[in-house]
Amino acid sequence: MKNWKLSKLWPQVPIGLLMLLSGATNILTGSKIRQLGAAYQSLSQVGPFGQLSRDLSLGTLGNGVQVLLGAGMLIVGVALFWRLRSAWAFAILVLCAALTVDMARHRAFSGLIAPGASLMALIAWQKRFAVQSLAGAYLMSFLGLAAVLAYGILGSLLLGAEFKPPILDLATAIYFTVTSITTAGCNIYPATPEAKFYVVGLIVAGLSTFMTTVVATLGPLLSNQLRGSLIRKKTAPIQERGGSS
Repeated sequence: MKNWKLSKLWPQVPIGLLMLLSGATNILTGSKIRQLGAAYQSLSQVGPFGQLSRDLSLGTLGNGVQVLLGAGMLIVGVALFWRLRSAWAFAILVLCAALTVDMARHRAFSGLIAPGASLMALIAWQKRFAVQSLAGAYLMSFLGLAAVLAYGILGSLLLGAEFKPPILDLATAIYFTVTSITTAGCNIYPATPEAKFYVVGLIVAGLSTFMTTVVATLGPLLSNQLRGSLIRKKTAPIQERGGSS
């Protein structure tokens, strides 16, 4: 009886817990908690975002991309408990992006163990994550899009003075974020290396989220249609034989 209960939890629960550990590690490493005290002091002293961006940048808060990926790991880690196929797809995307960012930042090998082990486990047991749920796919898509939008709006406000023309209000930040994610283009350009790297990360995150959303949402629909057509093809000869007899 105990073995049966354990089999119901394997491997989604251990992999989900490993994803949660990876997400927490990325958030703690990227947010640089020791510097948040100075950040809060700046927030209490500075009012408008135009002045705030000169005193407080994404460098003070840490690596924004790493924090975003860590938050994504936490969300996906919980969704993996239900063996959702959409959660598996998002997890592969987030882990690949996180490993790329960590290696680019020359992070210690010990920091790559948890996400690397999670990625290999997901690939090894991919057949166990076969639950196709449109509701789950829509939820994962919404959360992924919300995370990218939050990162884009906050980052463009904090780095507002490093754009030409500068981003000084929420409406402009939303406009810049949406046009960057959709690659529609706008008349606001990054003027510093830090802002350029931020925009590149925002575009990559937006396109990756969009592509994964399309696969996660359309995949179950196409699979159901294909399965239905195959069933109809199999039953058609049986009906013909029954009618001829």
